[in-house]
Amino acid sequence: MVQTDEERKAKRKEYNSRPEVKAKKKKLKQTSEVKVKQKGYDSRPEVKAKKKEYSQRPEVKAQQKEYSQRPEVKAKRKEYDSRPEVKAKRKKLKQTSEYKAQRKEYNSRPEVKAQQKEYLSRPEVKAKRKEYLSRPEVKVKASKRSTTPEFRAKGITLHNNERLKIFQEYSKRLSKSDIPCCNCCGLNSHVDFLSIDHVLGRVEMDHIPELVEIGYSSKFTTVALRDWIVDNDFPEGFQILCHNCNFAKAYPRNNGKCPHVG
Repeated sequence: MVQTDEERKAKRKEYNSRPEVKAKKKKLKQTSEVKVKQKGYDSRPEVKAKKKEYSQRPEVKAQQKEYSQRPEVKAKRKEYDSRPEVKAKRKKLKQTSEYKAQRKEYNSRPEVKAQQKEYLSRPEVKAKRKEYLSRPEVKVKASKRSTTPEFRAKGITLHNNERLKIFQEYSKRLSKSDIPCCNCCGLNSHVDFLSIDHVLGRVEMDHIPELVEIGYSSKFTTVALRDWIVDNDFPEGFQILCHNCNFAKAYPRNNGKCPHVG
């Protein structure tokens, strides 16, 4: 008797679901020969392309999403992630230069930045993050970490690099200079003499719809403003001034203008 395709698939499915067959296949996959063979197969360009194309299909994405949301799958993943050997393995992997470079390249993609920005702007995500950061144990952990020399050194380096990016962008855009400089007097001897200036005033810029729409606030701290400017691709409304021009511009008698320009 000739079997139909449906009957053949059903028979194969029944066979593969047997405990002894599953155990046999699992044991076979653990052998070094099969691992090496599988690794070689998976590294082929045509196989990678085929897998990528398959994973991008809407029905496959929907299926994977539905599967990952199952309570038993979440519980299983949580149990796996909590294993000491898994944590140690991931920690070791994250410290490799290859991983860091790969992660940096991935995070710099415009589509990834847009996706992260959209995700972080969701009300439920903001509320969840706020609740997490308000936990006593998280505050204590963050306080301890922030006092370490390594953390401070890393923070200072990050701050200086981000400030330099902002100085370079606005100096090039407004002063037509490849060297960070004051947009008023042209001072460019050292970046420590320069600062970010709100062209119309810190509080006044709260009333510019285009800026408010992308999250601007006059209540930003120095670090928050720095991150916001970089994350929003250096929006209009800011310039680079030296501290002298910036302070002089802020005096009420100068009406929001540096004495250099009258």
